[in-house]
Amino acid sequence: MPVVQTKGLIHFSIPVNDLEESLRFYTEVLGMQFRGNVGANGRCVVVDNVNIILVGRQEARPVDEPLAHNGSLCHQAFQVSSADFDRALESFKQHGIQVDSEVEWRRSGTFNGRSLYFFDPSGNRLEINDPNPPYWPDGVR
Repeated sequence: MPVVQTKGLIHFSIPVNDLEESLRFYTEVLGMQFRGNVGANGRCVVVDNVNIILVGRQEARPVDEPLAHNGSLCHQAFQVSSADFDRALESFKQHGIQVDSEVEWRRSGTFNGRSLYFFDPSGNRLEINDPNPPYWPDGVR
């Protein structure tokens, strides 16, 4: 029996270099809703009843810092519809959003579907995932 049984996620934080630029990115590009300020150095956005606190760093981290320094597994993943996933492939280019890799396809493992990894304006690695894509390329396992 666990010491404490958690019942859900209330919020998590993402450190950012520029609060207002990041707030625009998470609301205007990723479609999250602004919930309010959290103290002087935080902005809360919400998606599907999960609060994300964008926390301004005291010292900006270089946006192009290699993943080796912060780990490729350290990222936040957001579920999207198939239509939004397809739209993101084009929209990210138009918005100048740096994409980390080609679309990844997975039929087995912990998280299935198709994923696209990209970076927010502060260099945080993010993922969008479509768990039920409308098609599968040949050879995907």
